[in-house]
Amino acid sequence: MEHAVQFGAHQNLSGIFNDAQSDTTNGQWELPGTAVILVTAGMLHHAGPFRLHVDLARSMATQRVPSFRFDLSGIGESFGIGEAGRSLDRAVGEIQAAIDWLNQNHSIQRVILFGLCSGADDGLAAAASDSRVVGLVAMDGCGYRTLGYYWHRMIHHWLRRSLNLRKWKSWFRRRFWSAPSNPASLQPGEDVREFPGRETAVSQIAHLADQGTHFHFLYTSGVADYYNHAGQFAAMFPELAGNSRVTHAYWPEIDHVAFLCEDRQRLVGHVTRFVVKMGRETCRGVEHASPDPA
Repeated sequence: MEHAVQFGAHQNLSGIFNDAQSDTTNGQWELPGTAVILVTAGMLHHAGPFRLHVDLARSMATQRVPSFRFDLSGIGESFGIGEAGRSLDRAVGEIQAAIDWLNQNHSIQRVILFGLCSGADDGLAAAASDSRVVGLVAMDGCGYRTLGYYWHRMIHHWLRRSLNLRKWKSWFRRRFWSAPSNPASLQPGEDVREFPGRETAVSQIAHLADQGTHFHFLYTSGVADYYNHAGQFAAMFPELAGNSRVTHAYWPEIDHVAFLCEDRQRLVGHVTRFVVKMGRETCRGVEHASPDPA
């Protein structure tokens, strides 16, 4: 039950809506009025890295949770039409356009976002800009180095390398032996992600959580350049300690995109469970906030 759609002010955005309905569900969703938007990561199209978003959408469909995955403008099948400016601002506007489409066509009032890498950054910015975002699962989102980060970096990286004889031999060959060498392989470019300042990020998250938004932050070994141990989240954001709407996890055994099949299966199940949990808690809150019928 997947449908290709065009939407946006210029009808330039392309997406796939999975309505999670079948003949056996009688059109009933698990989370009334709620859907999941899978925010694209970097320059990848709506399928996600190694079709991660496809797997997530179909997993959520088994729980009767509808989802929407789409291409940001200029990526995949979405034409690059719109105003110039920061890519973050454009992404937020296009996420809002996706929420508008869900509301107009399927009477969906609330969304939970899943974002990986820059998709997590876009998701946090969208949550801060639109009250219809009631949850965010952020994978390898914003992070800030702490004293614990540098300690773990020293123990697990620098110290181990210093005790590795092969590393020393390699260094001596490079330093003192001038034999011709093969051209160096292509080096990674500069990271173009720009996190908000720590104070800004914690202020946004705390404010949104107080308003009822749920957050789950998941970090992997793919961001070891700024996050490298299980206790780092608490050290980064001590202001969030004890907030039941903000949870976190650290999976050092998997890579940034969960490339291995067993890692992918574990990730998909984990995200699906948190999405359903967030949605149920939000729906209960909406029911309690609704006035009693006359």
